Amino acid sequence: MNSAEIKRKLLHLVALCIPFGIVWLPRSTALAVFVPLAGAMVAGEKLRQKSRFLQGLFFRLFGTFVRPQERLRITGGTYFFIAGALCLVLFDKPIAYTVMSFMIIGDAAAALVGMKFGRIRLSSGKSLEGTLGCICACLILWAMFPRVDFPVALATAVLTGLLELVPFQIDDNLIVPVICGLALQTWVGW
Repeated sequence: MNSAEIKRKLLHLVALCIPFGIVWLPRSTALAVFVPLAGAMVAGEKLRQKSRFLQGLFFRLFGTFVRPQERLRITGGTYFFIAGALCLVLFDKPIAYTVMSFMIIGDAAAALVGMKFGRIRLSSGKSLEGTLGCICACLILWAMFPRVDFPVALATAVLTGLLELVPFQIDDNLIVPVICGLALQTWVGW
């Protein structure tokens, strides 16, 4: 993993403002902030893709955080904001918080642990150690800020870790929180 990718993973930690905002803001305020912000980011992405000037400005400001394959596509950060808005609309606040924070912490931990300690490669090319790092980081976060019961948190952490291994056609920043949210909403409803 190169230094730009490490910076991207550290930027994920800044993104914790989204799940913490989901928890601490009243639902109506959180919706009023995150839904328009996600819409504005999508509009900004579309404008960036059509304007050389905006592309240049965007890459001067954020170029070190953008993967090569995101240069002409929607970035992972925008997908993440879309996921935050969707989770807030679709799920109860504790579930939205849990899946968004697990995505942030789990993804960063999987990459960093996998890079440093990864030895056992899985069929996805990712490491068993990275997957276990994802699950452990999610559970540590849950222990610090529990919003759901432990068995549900454990199942969600494991699901997050497993979904990180799947090479989805859609960006994992969007698909993982939504799938985990649907599963968590089902588990909590039992």
